[in-house]
Amino acid sequence: MIHKFVMRNFKRFTQETAVDLEPVTILIGANNSGKSTLLQAMNLFQYCVETTRSGANGNAKSGGKNGLELVKRTVSPDEFGALPVADPTDLWPQGKAKNPIHLKAEYSSGLSVEFELSISYNRFSIRPRVEGTLGEDLGKGNIRLVPIFTGFLPQEEYLTPPARLDRMRLQRHGEMVRNLLWELQDKAKERWRLLIRFLERLFPDSSVTVNFDVEVDRFIRATYHDDILTRDRDIVSAGSGFHQALQILAAVLSPGAHIALLDEPDAHLHARLQSAMTQILVELTEKEDLQFVIATHSPHVLSAAPPGALRVCVGGKFVPFAHEPGQLRILEDVGAMDRMDIIPLLSNRAVVFVENKGDRDLLERFAAKHWGEVKARAALSKVSFLYTYQEPVSARVLNLARQVNDLLGLPKMPGAKPARFLAIGDRDYRSDEALKADVQEHKKKAKSPAYRFDFQLLIWKRNELENYLIEKAAILKALDTAVGKDQVSAWKGKRAGFAEEFDRLIASQREQVRQHVASRLQNQDRRLELRTALERADSLLNTRWDGGIPWCDAKAILSSLRNWLQKENLRLRLSEAAIIEAMDSIPEDVKKALLSIRGMSKLPRARAKKPGASGLS
Repeated sequence: MIHKFVMRNFKRFTQETAVDLEPVTILIGANNSGKSTLLQAMNLFQYCVETTRSGANGNAKSGGKNGLELVKRTVSPDEFGALPVADPTDLWPQGKAKNPIHLKAEYSSGLSVEFELSISYNRFSIRPRVEGTLGEDLGKGNIRLVPIFTGFLPQEEYLTPPARLDRMRLQRHGEMVRNLLWELQDKAKERWRLLIRFLERLFPDSSVTVNFDVEVDRFIRATYHDDILTRDRDIVSAGSGFHQALQILAAVLSPGAHIALLDEPDAHLHARLQSAMTQILVELTEKEDLQFVIATHSPHVLSAAPPGALRVCVGGKFVPFAHEPGQLRILEDVGAMDRMDIIPLLSNRAVVFVENKGDRDLLERFAAKHWGEVKARAALSKVSFLYTYQEPVSARVLNLARQVNDLLGLPKMPGAKPARFLAIGDRDYRSDEALKADVQEHKKKAKSPAYRFDFQLLIWKRNELENYLIEKAAILKALDTAVGKDQVSAWKGKRAGFAEEFDRLIASQREQVRQHVASRLQNQDRRLELRTALERADSLLNTRWDGGIPWCDAKAILSSLRNWLQKENLRLRLSEAAIIEAMDSIPEDVKKALLSIRGMSKLPRARAKKPGASGLS
């Protein structure tokens, strides 16, 4: 097993970059962060092993044992088939082979093998350097890159082992999957039975058979049985998910390799199958002594990964992350794993806590309205939205922030800048005094020794974020825009009635709001009698009712308005996006929240925020 791989001057990695490997290593990171580059470097390392390996008639001067050694080789550009690149110099940074590429593997036995690749006189030079004794490690350390599935051939000729190897180097596994299946069935029967068993686990209604006579046949026939059609069909007729699973299992179980590099093995697979495939790979490390390095964006693969398997590609490094299952559960609980927000979380260390995805979507729409799509994307891409699933004070958002902050403080994590946290929450019928007290309490706690990190708490002046959608002019304008030609006259005749219904719905909520405010007051002070709580609620609403829009149940209002349109046979869709688009400008409270988010994302002209907390009220 390879326990560490080091590369230097390969593609984007100009500096020495090392990654510690486990029996199963899962690489996660943003697009173009270097995950696939590492797989390619390891595949190039295997090419160097094959090119420089020699029997040497017992000569062990290069670390050999039983006649095995690695010797310097030179090859012409036409022979250099390590990776499918347009020009071999594309393997070097900037496409210029000024300095040698260095690739090094350290094995668990203590063996170290390094290759130096350079170009001289229009020939590629591969120079090995060995520390330790060559033996079973190189045989058991053979590496095989398994790319994402791109398609099978309708027919597949029998290939000799060298021809198969050429296709593997070119990552054309789809052209040889039947050959791999035949080799398993003919020469590795135990592994063939494993493949059948694993396929049945993934696709219970399907089975695979291979027919080929090496003395007679030119083409290998591989079929699968579909219980729905009750007949055998060629595997090319199966679905892409079945193809992906078959290509992976055939490639990793086929004899000749003990280390499999998998690029996006989750592609084409349903969420349940992604987890099941990962579990199968973990089993193979135990049953067949295989090793896997996997590049993925799938949260389902991450969730099924064994402890200590994650390597985050960030800042040009491969950082071990989440050594314990509990650390992953924290990220799952706040939604980071579901949406892969773990990547910007580690890169930018700027976290915005909101109640749920609905609140995040609304903020994104308000941002697009206020700044425009491009600027909004730039600001929001630099923060990670995590979910509290209830208003932040009740969710103990400071404790959630501390858990995330502790994860970001793990050893070897790149970047020294501290994490910053912003929590945006609903008012939820708080009195002005209670709102101010919650803000001040979080400000004080954030500075205490138990926390000591940059934290802000913003609470809406209105009851919920959705209350900022309750704007009559914008709603009417949105419906005016949405009405079709065949319903223009019908809408004009009922538009005034819709406006009256809008006012009636809000006015009808006064007593409901009064009861909610009183209940909130009693929750804050258990000794408070209901009569006194109702009197205080009346006092608050008499001075702060403002037409009811800040306090009403906005979700219920919008739902009732949609029901009214449907009842009146008006085919009009009243969407949140349309309401925001119809606004002349977004509400001031929302602007303040977006400015706080922009401050965390460090856009030009954004003012830096001091540690502490502030409210919108």
